[in-house]
Amino acid sequence: MSVVQPLRPMPAPGEHSMPQSPYDALVRPDGSVHRTLFTDPAIFDQEMVKIFGGTWVFLLHETEIPLANDFKCINVGRRPVIVTRTADGDIRALMNRCTHRGTTLCMESHGNAKRFQCAYHGWAFSNTGELQTVTFAEGYGPAFDKAAHNLGRFPRVESYGGYVFGSLNPDVEPLSQWIGPAHEMIDWSRTALTTPGARVVRSSSMVFNANWKLQNDNNGDMYHVPFTHRSVAQMTSERHGAGKALDHFRGDNTPMTVKYYGHGHKSIDQRPSIPSPWARARPVPGRETYAAALAARFDPEQTERFLNMTGRAGINLILYPNLIIAGAGSFNVYEPVAVDKTIVHSYGVVLDDAPAEVNALKSRFIEDFTGFGYRDDNEIFERIQHSLSTIPEMEWVDFSKGLGTSRESVGADGAITGAVSDETGIRGAYTYWRELMGRDVHPRVLV
Repeated sequence: MSVVQPLRPMPAPGEHSMPQSPYDALVRPDGSVHRTLFTDPAIFDQEMVKIFGGTWVFLLHETEIPLANDFKCINVGRRPVIVTRTADGDIRALMNRCTHRGTTLCMESHGNAKRFQCAYHGWAFSNTGELQTVTFAEGYGPAFDKAAHNLGRFPRVESYGGYVFGSLNPDVEPLSQWIGPAHEMIDWSRTALTTPGARVVRSSSMVFNANWKLQNDNNGDMYHVPFTHRSVAQMTSERHGAGKALDHFRGDNTPMTVKYYGHGHKSIDQRPSIPSPWARARPVPGRETYAAALAARFDPEQTERFLNMTGRAGINLILYPNLIIAGAGSFNVYEPVAVDKTIVHSYGVVLDDAPAEVNALKSRFIEDFTGFGYRDDNEIFERIQHSLSTIPEMEWVDFSKGLGTSRESVGADGAITGAVSDETGIRGAYTYWRELMGRDVHPRVLV
């Protein structure tokens, strides 16, 4: 088990008193973070190298490429990548760039292919990355090294619980160590994904004009819920009464918690206040009809099990930098585009072996908060981005809630737990940001 980085490190006596990297001064022990982390294009460019190129990054779920020769095209940071399942069943992450003149190789979002051919000069590559065909090869001399022109590929690709991660840093720590104590929540959340017939599908993508870290922060923040989502909560209460959706949080007098696991990973655990995701969920079209159809075909225990698989399960687990696992098989992926532009891809699970009513309800619940809550959040992100970009005289952003109080405790596994509205996990992630940005990392590809 990995050792979690201290939440608020301070130099020991005799250690350096001056910052050791230009990024050290931008994240303070008092919970303050400098505004340029969100507004400076040069910092963003370095994040693409040191974070999205220097540590583990989520690629896809194994069920998205279930068959031999399946592939999916994604962006890792801003790097175009083809993730393939080879004929042997191995998963590889290949740079989507022809090694001849640099053309983007594959323009399809997904599919099944044993090889990829460049549209410019016809060079063809296997889905393992090897250069197979050089057109008009007689024009190349004896010194031409075909193997040196294989596609670039990630030196590290590993999977945990079906979630596939890659790293361009060959010296990155083992995936299990990087995940650390967060593995317990991953394991708990995998029920839907391990159900027979489960497959991951993308449900939607949404763009907001703000920095990627704002979404990462927000998914570990319960403090904003009664304010940012007030209209959704009020509408739900007026239409459906108490006990639905967001009314389980009205302050810190609750068994719910936030947690920081190290390596930037953080969570909100709402499960103590949501014993039944089905009972807590907002009504959606078809709710009563679908539930009645299930109850007519199955015993009460099985019906309840099916219904509780349809909604969000009460967790937000953020695996830094680009994945949030929300339970019931749903997850989101953050894709940074520019310092002030981000795409969020949302995914759900279709259960091919479950009754059709279950999948219909799962789709409706995924659409529900995406259509309401995400729009609230995106509006806030863009307001933050605007003010941080246009008021340079106010330099610092405050993440100190919970700091220096008796509300935080360290568990035997090194994870730090705080009250549900505290910024414990967010603050920890910026400690890790500072560590990653201060490393001398040289991402590279294999050929």
